[in-house]
Amino acid sequence: MKLILNLIKIALVFLFMAGVFILLINKTFIYESYEEDIMKGDGIPISRFMYYQGLSKDLTATFLTPLSARYLNTYKSNYLNNLEQCYGKYYYDETNDITITNYNIIDNSYYRTIRISMANENYCSDDYVLSDMWVYEYNNVSNYVKGDISKDAMDLLISTVYSAVRVNDPIINDDYESSVNLSVTCSNSGSEYTLTFSDFSDGELLIVKDDGTNEQFAVYEIAGVVEFLNTLV
Repeated sequence: MKLILNLIKIALVFLFMAGVFILLINKTFIYESYEEDIMKGDGIPISRFMYYQGLSKDLTATFLTPLSARYLNTYKSNYLNNLEQCYGKYYYDETNDITITNYNIIDNSYYRTIRISMANENYCSDDYVLSDMWVYEYNNVSNYVKGDISKDAMDLLISTVYSAVRVNDPIINDDYESSVNLSVTCSNSGSEYTLTFSDFSDGELLIVKDDGTNEQFAVYEIAGVVEFLNTLV
């Protein structure tokens, strides 16, 4: 019996040592930054004791940690607040030359899951500004294919946006969450693209054009935008 107990103790010691070794060789667990090859700088600042699980094909990094959500949110805010913000959802990190597209902290019972999604591009650059020519493209060289609203409702929306004032420097309200999102698929010379319309604030409309390889954004002033979008459904 004594021999068995000793063997169990030895096994537990080895298991403990193996666990410590796994944590020590992890990419981020004992470090205060997270770095990938796509980053040009020293990486994203993070807290210690965040266990790196891997990077998905869509460039979403996942971590596990026993640290509290309140503590982790402080790190998140300190990082994102120092980045260039655009369109209420993207944060451009000039040092690393990446755009943070999502930074989620999921509070589980005994641990937290952190998911940081990024793009190897500057979504806040002029390349991602949607020119007002999208209206001309829809009206003159595109066909309505399908969508959350009918073609007649889409024509009314286009007419309303055409007479609206464009917001060149949208004011980002971190506390505002859009309540209506309407998508319409269009076709231009056989190639499809999607236009998504959502309330950006109480009086502003966000338009996102996605052609499958690129997203572009524009914001327009429309009073009572939520009510207006709901009348189109």
